[in-house]
Amino acid sequence: MKASVFLVRNLTVISARAIGLLSVVLLLQVARGQSHNEVLVVYNSNYSDSYTVADHYMTSRNIPPGNLCAIAPLANDFMTLSDYTANVKIPIQACLTALGKKSILYIVMSYLTPYTVAAGPMNQAAVDSYLADIWDQYVSQPFYIVPSLTQPYYADSQSQGNSYTPFQSFAAYRAGARSILIYNVWRLDGPTEAIASALVDHAMQAEAQGGPSGQACIDRRFGDLTNLPDDAYLSGDWDLYQAAVFLQQAGVTVVEDTNGAEFGTAPAPLTCPDTAFYSGWYSYYNYNDAFTWQTGALGWHLDSVAAVNLRGGPAWVPNALLKGITVTTGPVGEPYLQGMVRPGGAFRNLLEGASVGDAFLRNTRWLKWQIVYIGDPLYKPFGTGRAPFSPLQPVNSLQLTPQEIVGGTNATGTITLASAAPAGGATFALTAQYFPVPPVVTVPGGATKASFAYTTLPVSQEIGPMIFATSGALTLQNTTILDPLLAAFVPALGTTMAGIPVGVTTILNGRAPVGGAVISLVSDNPAVIVPATYTVPAGSTVTTSLTANTIPVSSPVTANITGTYQGATAGFSITVVPAIAAFAASPSTINAGTSTTLQIQTGTVVPAGYSATIQLSSSDPASLPVPASTTIPAGASLGSVTATSSTGSSGKTVTITATYGGATMTTTVTIN
Repeated sequence: MKASVFLVRNLTVISARAIGLLSVVLLLQVARGQSHNEVLVVYNSNYSDSYTVADHYMTSRNIPPGNLCAIAPLANDFMTLSDYTANVKIPIQACLTALGKKSILYIVMSYLTPYTVAAGPMNQAAVDSYLADIWDQYVSQPFYIVPSLTQPYYADSQSQGNSYTPFQSFAAYRAGARSILIYNVWRLDGPTEAIASALVDHAMQAEAQGGPSGQACIDRRFGDLTNLPDDAYLSGDWDLYQAAVFLQQAGVTVVEDTNGAEFGTAPAPLTCPDTAFYSGWYSYYNYNDAFTWQTGALGWHLDSVAAVNLRGGPAWVPNALLKGITVTTGPVGEPYLQGMVRPGGAFRNLLEGASVGDAFLRNTRWLKWQIVYIGDPLYKPFGTGRAPFSPLQPVNSLQLTPQEIVGGTNATGTITLASAAPAGGATFALTAQYFPVPPVVTVPGGATKASFAYTTLPVSQEIGPMIFATSGALTLQNTTILDPLLAAFVPALGTTMAGIPVGVTTILNGRAPVGGAVISLVSDNPAVIVPATYTVPAGSTVTTSLTANTIPVSSPVTANITGTYQGATAGFSITVVPAIAAFAASPSTINAGTSTTLQIQTGTVVPAGYSATIQLSSSDPASLPVPASTTIPAGASLGSVTATSSTGSSGKTVTITATYGGATMTTTVTIN
């Protein structure tokens, strides 16, 4: 009897498991039945494994065979800009044109396609981020210093103010009459072909099971955020704090660490078992093996080089993939915190039912920058969403428009209530740090919103004053970020030769006022000469009108130039080197009637738009004549001329002199 009961119980368990497995299989078949014509899959034709991953993904997601695009780059990781243009950008443009540029929403790069390109001011950007703007409609050239333009699908969020832009799918954005043509670019990549292929399998399995099962681990750094501004590094913590709040509201168990140590390092929790969701920081170029990734798990680490190598090494992304994560993201270089995927908004959109592709791009500020996304962009970890985000419930918030502003200009605050104000209205007392605001604002009875205007004060450096709105037990707060008008200078050359002027780009955080912005300049070394003042024209945010001139030097000299406007300062440096770096005859001993080559090297490569004309003279023109001059073209630093000795010049030693840019150098030739 006991044996029979045991058998029945086990048959029941086996039957339940079989039914569950059958359900998964059926759901996967349904998912595969939906055709995804909006996806272009790109593989590297130099590697069979790249095709294997691409083919597996297309079969799994029912992507038409004609949506496969081959590229043949010179490398599978880091590439030059010329290689990117010739062997990645142009071939993918051809594939997009053949399918219809606007019919493709997502580009999925397969295993062993390159992910880093030498481009932009950091000289290292993500290939995927460049491909997102493959038609150069967002920006046509690399940014100065950091991007100055948010990408058009980005939805700014104000975490401290609990104010979020309503979600819009990427398809809905692209269907808009005024949308510019960008793409949502992801990749199926990682340390091995098997890991890359499994990313779609795990995503679809999790979808079939109703999402990844397990808990969320959120790793903050700064403890209690009460009365701390949503600015600088604290912005990262405010985003993470809201991510934890949203996941808890949706019924996910959240383990939130609030000290400086990260998961896996005491006093933080040493492990995060059954990890379904993760976001946190900060460990540079390191992965703490503290997570047990569940099927379909997604997470990312706010780390400057988390994706510097997708296929090996100590970085966070390859190790998370090795350990079984399904979706992750990271930068290939220094992205700055503002350029990372923002956790609060991303998790909120996922809880609303967004795909990971849409949620991640929606919460990434810049394109043509550092970020790569790894995983299946079609994956929806929360299906159609979780309450109270699907349908989305109203909340109390304080929105600042704009949140970041040049000090001294105007802005607007808007209070929004989760429910209508009572008949007599809801009056909020307003206070702000650093600048005045109206003493009160009232949300009228029956309404849910009220706005107030305020004028900020000029600042000499970035600051983050807070605004508070209090009504009874309810206090709303947010941070306005005030910038000085003067942002930065970017010299066209960091090193130059005497006589070669250097153009300098001036960047403002806003538009120059009526009459222009008159900037004072000073150089700490006479080798670089700048005007005492110059004016950025009214209405301009960027100008290239400043020129720094140089004088001859006998050895390398670095000048530091400082610009000042309304108390704010910004600086740049230029190194001036002698115009002639080397001058030699080869060979230096010749026979009468034979020739030698005079080799000349300038102090730097001759910049575009210039040429270097070197004057030459001989101490004995009868024995060894030389041309009066020779010219080195732009883009080069080496030049040479041939000097032929006369037949009767035996026994002579001749000195040849080269002069350029205030520099003089000699070489001697002995004639036997």
